[in-house]
Amino acid sequence: MRIATAILILFFGLIPSVSAHVYMLQCSPEPGSTVEKSPDRISITFVGSVEPAFSKIEVFNEKGEKVSGKTLFKEDDTIMEVELKKNLPPGKYTVKWKCMSLDGHMQKKEFIFFIK
Repeated sequence: MRIATAILILFFGLIPSVSAHVYMLQCSPEPGSTVEKSPDRISITFVGSVEPAFSKIEVFNEKGEKVSGKTLFKEDDTIMEVELKKNLPPGKYTVKWKCMSLDGHMQKKEFIFFIK
């Protein structure tokens, strides 16, 4: 009986947990929002760590030109940030982000925000 219990504990201990998925908790600026001036950066906070090698944020203007730099990771890889070009003009901007959780689950999403 002890051997069977030990085998079950070992077996279930090796199965990846669903809780390893990550979910967006907070974003700045918020999706669909209008900001008064050009933000310095886009920041996305997740519940759980992302895999930096397979995660990034890119921001594009209305012409489809990239206006963001390299994605940075903070707080044990639970925050992704990207700096934006200085003094972006008023208009619509598209944020495209993707992240991979430590269990291999990939997410790709996008949202827009506006500069007034």
